Amino acid sequence: MSIDRKIGLELRNGHEVGRDPKQMTAEELVALGHSAMSPLKALRLRCIDCCAGSSLEVRLCTAVNCPCWPFRLGRSPWRPPASEAQRAWGRRLAAMSTEALSEKGENGGRDVPATTLPDAIDGEKYPLNLVGKEEGA
Repeated sequence: MSIDRKIGLELRNGHEVGRDPKQMTAEELVALGHSAMSPLKALRLRCIDCCAGSSLEVRLCTAVNCPCWPFRLGRSPWRPPASEAQRAWGRRLAAMSTEALSEKGENGGRDVPATTLPDAIDGEKYPLNLVGKEEGA
């Protein structure tokens, strides 16, 4: 797939420079080969790229001065652990989701009967069969 790099570039003082991604549309970013992802996932993918595609090498990385190093395993070490109240809320939400799914039943919560072809209209046999030919023809 050939990517038109010019979509992501602009001229400034006669030189090509990268455009501000905040000023680009989602379609332009997709055309450049990007997809929506969290910053942590982007850092993790950068680390995998740096380590020649090996997640094991990312785990064993010794480049401790790299700004990506603390985030290389896809988690922020600066984020505080969830409190017990947050964990309880998460468990409550999961239970409510499970309940809602089980209440929906096998038909996905739709109580609408399936549509069928009528056998008769106004007491008379339906004149067309499934392929659109009149009966008896």
